[in-house]
This record gives sequence, C-alpha cells and structure tokens, in this order.
Amino acid sequence: MVDADGIYYLGPEGSFTHEAASLFKGKDLKAESTISLVFKRVYERESSIGIVPIENSLEGPVNETLDNLYNYDNIYVIGEIEKKIELVLAARSDNLSQIKRIYSHPHAFNEAREKLKELGFNEYIPVESTSKAAKIVSQDSEAAAICSNFAAKLYNLKVLITISSHNNYTRFIVLSKEMNSNGNKSMILFTVPHKPGALYKVLQVFYEYNINISMIYSRPLKSIPWQYYFYLEYEGGISNREFIEKLVKSTSVLKIKGSFSKLNNDPGF
Repeated sequence: MVDADGIYYLGPEGSFTHEAASLFKGKDLKAESTISLVFKRVYERESSIGIVPIENSLEGPVNETLDNLYNYDNIYVIGEIEKKIELVLAARSDNLSQIKRIYSHPHAFNEAREKLKELGFNEYIPVESTSKAAKIVSQDSEAAAICSNFAAKLYNLKVLITISSHNNYTRFIVLSKEMNSNGNKSMILFTVPHKPGALYKVLQVFYEYNINISMIYSRPLKSIPWQYYFYLEYEGGISNREFIEKLVKSTSVLKIKGSFSKLNNDPGF
C-alpha cells in the first residue's frame, strides 16, 4: 500500500467526504473545493492520496469522479469507504422555539421536508453544502442547520433532531498513483468500436470466466460527440492475465484502475 504524506479530500471541512477521510487517523488532511482538484493534487504530488465520492445509493454515480478516472491514466483506486448518510437538525441552542431559519443544501431539504413541515418551519435558506450550513449556524443563534453529526460536532452545535434515510449511503474511493493488484473488487474503464455487438463481446468475456459485474455505467466522451466510454466494476482481482488480454482484444481503449477492498478501520497508509 501507499505511505501517504498528505490526504486530499472534497471539502469543505465537515463534508461527508471529510468524514470519510477522517478514517485515516494522524494524517495531514487537506480540503479541496472540487473533485477535479483532488485528482490534480494526487497527480502532482508523490506519496499522496485522494478521497472522493463515486456513488450514492439514491442519486447514482458521481459523474465528475468517473470523468476524472477516465482522464487520468496514472491515477488508480486502492480502496473504498462506505458511509451511511445520516442528517441531523443542529443549532447553537437546544431550544427549538428559538429557531427562525434553517440552512442546508437543497438535497438535504428534500430529505428532511416532511420532518420540517411537522415541526412548523417555513424559512429555508439553501447553501452549497451541509457543512457550510453548519459553519453559518455556528455564528447565528437563531438558525439551525441540516447537516451531519460530524459537521455538528466540528462546529460545536447541539443536535436537536435526527433525520435519517434507511437507504441513503455513499461510496467514496481512495485514489493513488500506485496501482493495487489485490482486492475484492476491480475497476476498468473502456471504449468499444462503434458497431453492433461490440459491448456484447466485452460482456461475453466476463461470462466466459464466470466473473460477476457489480456495476456498469456509460458516460459521453467529451472529445467525440455521441460516443461513450463505459465504467465497470467487477468482483475479484486483476491478476488473471489471460482474462485481461481478452478484454484488451475486445475493447478499443482499456484503462485498468486496479483492485481494492472496503476499508472499515484506519488502513495505516
């Protein structure tokens, strides 16, 4: 694995990605304003890693992450972190009657709509992230934020109500310039010739080797209108050379992003 000097994550401080990155205890965590900047920092700096979201169980894949994985040939995936997305209503005061306005991201407002109606709140102020909402509320005694427990704790807010969805999870991936060949899952990105049956030939290789595909998704190529690349995750590693050689023959472009496993504790990078 990688001896990481710095860890770059999608900020700001208090974001869900920051919470995922906090798994790496004792490391220098550095927030970046966009996913693309996280990729750029990992590309520029040796012995660094990045943490970005790749998929939400309700909203689907994160397109900016997929596009950067395709564009950066020498950035690989060495781990994944899965987090349940739990939201809370938090404020400086624990007195609900004192709250006059609520800050949060529009998606969080949608998640909390029924609970907020039940409580009788009607002034909602959208901001760019739930962590920004928590930061604003830390300076406003008459406001509350819909944010994570992590952000509430970071900004010394009191949790008034828990707002959670049983099915809301986000997967984050760990980026490195060093490929990992061992893991429970592997990731590839590829293009196929623009002709009938081209994608079928790729999928047939997985069938022949009895390898289960856990996700496949298409994204437009920015360089060629109406042409697409495919993002694919499958169970198992990348050590089978014969399997990989058949994939090479079945694709126009094949980008192997390495193997990885789910990280539940501090991986000690």
